[in-house]
Amino acid sequence: MVRVAPPPRRRGSVCDRAAPAFRRRLRASAFERRPVTVSVVIPCFNQAHYLGEALASVDAQRERADVIVVDDGSTDDTAGVASRSGGVRCLRQRNQGPAVARNAGLAAARGEYVVFLDADDRLLPDAVDVGVDAFDRHPECGLVFGRAVMMGPDGALWPTPDQPRVERDHHLALLRRNLIWAPAMAMFRRSAVVAAGGFATGVDAAADYDLYLRVSRGTPVFDHGRLVACYRRHSHNMSANAVRMLRETLTVMQRHRRFAAADPATLAAWREGRRTWQEFYGTALVEEIRGHVRRGEWNRALVKAFVLARHHPRRIPRELTRRIGNMRRYGVVRRSS
Repeated sequence: MVRVAPPPRRRGSVCDRAAPAFRRRLRASAFERRPVTVSVVIPCFNQAHYLGEALASVDAQRERADVIVVDDGSTDDTAGVASRSGGVRCLRQRNQGPAVARNAGLAAARGEYVVFLDADDRLLPDAVDVGVDAFDRHPECGLVFGRAVMMGPDGALWPTPDQPRVERDHHLALLRRNLIWAPAMAMFRRSAVVAAGGFATGVDAAADYDLYLRVSRGTPVFDHGRLVACYRRHSHNMSANAVRMLRETLTVMQRHRRFAAADPATLAAWREGRRTWQEFYGTALVEEIRGHVRRGEWNRALVKAFVLARHHPRRIPRELTRRIGNMRRYGVVRRSS
C-alpha cells in the first residue's frame, strides 16, 4: 500500500506566511518575459471550496507553470478564487462539461507540455519536474504518467493500492484497464493532444480515458512510476455515478473496437478491457439496485436494472441464480421433487 505522510504544518513568521503571495506576484510580473515549459489546465464547476488547494499545489512547484482555470459556468466563487491567485489566467464559459472546458484550456495553453488537474485534486511538489524530466529522457513520447495517492473530502490521505510499472505495450495495457485513474497523473506533449483531436465530447465520464487510448495508439508512452498527484474521493465524484460510468466507458470502448480489430493481440486486450469495465461498474450498479430495493425505490431500481441488462446482460442471469440459491438455502424456495 502506498502511504504518503502529509507535510508538517509550520506557522512561521509573518514574512514566511507572506512568501507564497510574494512569489505569485513575482511570477505574474515575469510571466511574459520567461518561457513556459508546462501548462496546467484546471476545469472547475462549482468547486471553489477546493480550487484554492489545487492552485496552491501548482504554486508550490519548483518549475513555474502556465496556469489556466476554466470556469465552466460556476455559480460559486470560482472566478474570484482564480483572480486572487497571481499569474493565473481564468477563462469563463457557460456550463458545457469538463471535456469542453479542458479543450478551451488546451487551446489557450502556452507550454510545450500540459497537465490536466481537476479542481478537487492536488499536485505533489515535484510533479512538474518529474514529468519534464521524463520527457527529457524519452523525447519520443506523447504521454508520460505516474501514480496518485487517494485522499478524503477533508484532504486526509488514504492508503492506496500499489500499481506495478508498465514497461512496454502501454496501449494494450490501457485497453485492458485505465492505469491513469486521476487526470493529474499524466503529462502530455501538447502537440500530441492536439494531433489526437483533444477531448471527445458526449462522454465526459470517460473522456480522459478515451484520450489516453487515442494518444497511446499514435505515440509512445512512458510510465515513470513516481507519485505526482493526490486524488480526492467524495460523494460528488463523477466516478460515483455507476450508470453514467458504465454507459460512457463502454461507448468509448466501442469507438476503439475498429482500431483493435486489425491486430489479434490488440483485439484480445480490448475484449479483456470491455469485460473488466462491465464487471467493475456492473458490480457497483448491482449494489445500487439492491439499495433501492431495500428502500422500496422500485422505479429507480427498475431503471438501473434496464441499464444493467443492456450493457452487461450476462450479469442478470448470474444475479438471479445467486438470489434463487440464497432463497433455497434459507428455505424460501424448495427444490422441485
